[in-house]
Amino acid sequence: MLREEYLFYDVDISTKEDALKFISHNALKLGLTDNEEGLKADFLKREEEFSTGLQDGFAIPHAKSDHAKKMGIFYVRCKNGIPEWETMDDKHVTDLFALIVPKDSADKEHLMMISKLAAGLLEEDFKKTVKTVSDKSELVKYLKKYIKEDN
Repeated sequence: MLREEYLFYDVDISTKEDALKFISHNALKLGLTDNEEGLKADFLKREEEFSTGLQDGFAIPHAKSDHAKKMGIFYVRCKNGIPEWETMDDKHVTDLFALIVPKDSADKEHLMMISKLAAGLLEEDFKKTVKTVSDKSELVKYLKKYIKEDN
């Protein structure tokens, strides 16, 4: 679910739609979807229901999609903030955890990942580590330990 190639640093995006397009495009390149536009539409539909922006620059966009072939968690660190993303504290979104979830995947696993990430984002050490670690293998190891992913 979480691999080094799913981490993206210094990404130059400035809108929510560009962020979701970037995520969907890379999901296609990495084999997590077979339909970039369909996956992006599912992310946008989810965002219309309720913003996935949290606080301190974080958002957790997620979509259960017929276009997702397998589950994955992307982390995207933006070069600049995304001002239009609604957040609880009105700060620009700079860091995204995107969950790509096949429609037929177990709801429990999907909700567990969101819950663990959201809980981490309440802890200052977790937020600081995520925002500052530059070595992808180190960050993957940290995140897997935190969310208790085995592989």
